[in-house]
Amino acid sequence: MNIVLVEALTFGLGRLVKAAQEMNVTLHLLTYNKAFYFYELNQIESKHLVVYEIDTFNPENIIAYCQNLNKFGGIISLTDTWAMAVQEILPQLGLKAQNATTICRHKDLFRQKLLENNLTSGTVNIIYPKKGKNTIPDNIHYPVIIKDPSGTGSRSVWFAENDNELSHLLDMIGNNEQLEKVLIETYFKGTLFSAETISFKGETKILAISSRILSDIPLFMEKAISLPINTNHQELSGVEEWIKKILSCIAYTDGFAHIEFIVTPNGFEVVEVNPRLGGIQIGEALCQSYDTNIYKAFIEIAVGKRPSLLDMTLIPKTFTAQVVIYAKQTGYFKGINDKYINKERTKIFPYAQSGKKIDTITDQSACVGILMTTAQSSEIALLNAISEANKVIVQMEAPND
Repeated sequence: MNIVLVEALTFGLGRLVKAAQEMNVTLHLLTYNKAFYFYELNQIESKHLVVYEIDTFNPENIIAYCQNLNKFGGIISLTDTWAMAVQEILPQLGLKAQNATTICRHKDLFRQKLLENNLTSGTVNIIYPKKGKNTIPDNIHYPVIIKDPSGTGSRSVWFAENDNELSHLLDMIGNNEQLEKVLIETYFKGTLFSAETISFKGETKILAISSRILSDIPLFMEKAISLPINTNHQELSGVEEWIKKILSCIAYTDGFAHIEFIVTPNGFEVVEVNPRLGGIQIGEALCQSYDTNIYKAFIEIAVGKRPSLLDMTLIPKTFTAQVVIYAKQTGYFKGINDKYINKERTKIFPYAQSGKKIDTITDQSACVGILMTTAQSSEIALLNAISEANKVIVQMEAPND
């Protein structure tokens, strides 16, 4: 059987290919630039992976490839960027699509669903900055987050504390950003967590809750993650049932989901739901923690089979943490000096190749590597990861002006 993979996350392809080998399936990775997967492709030697460079921004190319494939069994979508394209392609190939993906990728629709189901205390407004004068809605309660409703990777996210700041930001976006509309939503005060889930035909299982550390306001860049954390504390009491309510309200019935949420003084507030597995190295962290290849579930769901992961008793064998390594200045990335880290417990996964131009250090495009550690608790793993990351030196070369 042949399964088509429309692009992928930077990491995880190797795990997916191992699952394909086990199931005697051939994966066809369609990508407009295979260099994005340089690390994974350099590790893979398998007849169960075919890599085909194609313009994946053109849905007709994907449809034609699938239609010309013998024993075509389904499509796997792993990314935010191509989620909507795959959603539109599936029915044309006689496959089922779920409307929840559309809701997740349009964050204004998602927040409206939360309001309709009394699952948030926040407000939501849509503004069109390019239409000239921007009237501040009456229901704004500061501080607020301003974001691209279909954004990803911490890009196009802003923070405002008053009318003047909001007006200035809207004017700036209208003049400089290629955004037709922006979402204005409540900034919830509290501690950020995330959850990884898997669903099949409406049945949902929580795989892990992760602790998360972000950069300072207003950038909100990913800094560190540890998982699985212990949920047997008052702050997280009832979180699993609450997460299932969130997914149920948008009819999220099938596939992995990555849910970001905040524990506020008044309860849980969801930030967003992504119709995929968490990024960075969350997939690898789950595989290591539970000593199982969770990526097998992608293929099982693609062919309409109940994922075995749903019926497993998931007991952590180890705990993991990871720190995102960023360039600290713009220019050309040369490499990572990691000679002082403890390599017995630490591994750095390269995210960027030498020579990559870093144009900004204010979003996740400045990421050059992921540092991962393990320990006997998520707390110690996180401390280990932060300690080791402090010893890493990112080598850069200034651009020639």
